[in-house]
Amino acid sequence: MKKAEKAQNLYRHLEWAYPDAKCGLEYQDPWQLLVATILSAQCTDKRVNLVTVGLFAALPDAAAMAAASQEQLEELIRSTGFF
Repeated sequence: MKKAEKAQNLYRHLEWAYPDAKCGLEYQDPWQLLVATILSAQCTDKRVNLVTVGLFAALPDAAAMAAASQEQLEELIRSTGFF
């Protein structure tokens, strides 16, 4: 069996086993999902969802985040356990 076939079989099995699976992270676009996913490595999705409200209000996109000072970013995400 080829890798693609194995992947399809696995995907079908997971769909069957978890038909109502949902992402616990709240996001509006791929950038927010990426950031939230990185933050979720340190804490719960529930905590990330609380933190990202303020984070994305202050720094709504990649350009804003890149322009922010390290201190500002640290303060916004401190409660996730990163700093």
